[in-house]
Amino acid sequence: MLNPFGAFEEGFRLSQKAIDSLVEWNTEAEIATSISTTAQQVVEILINVPGMTMAHSRDFKRATPLFTLKDKTVVKIYTNPVYVKHIFLADANKLIFGGNKMIFGGFVGWIHTKQLDLAIDDIKKKFSL
Repeated sequence: MLNPFGAFEEGFRLSQKAIDSLVEWNTEAEIATSISTTAQQVVEILINVPGMTMAHSRDFKRATPLFTLKDKTVVKIYTNPVYVKHIFLADANKLIFGGNKMIFGGFVGWIHTKQLDLAIDDIKKKFSL
């Protein structure tokens, strides 16, 4: 594979593993173009969590399913290497290669993790199967 990042200095070359990691890091998720009423209500809850910040879609594929909502929206969670919790909503429509499209992605800092956990518990009680 041709190095898409070029040489940083003459004679310096990235390993294939480093190149693959950079490509993965910079690959964005496919975004859903429609959203159900249930997903809209859940997004409203999430954006009102103190400290909620929009997450980069590249972390969407790293998130693991936590539970499924009544409308088949998948709630996914990802904790990064420095223990910052991310939450994502994935639509119910599988892509050709088995993934879902991202509806929402957000994260909170350590100070607001408890509020996010409470919101996730509330969402699970009110909106899950």
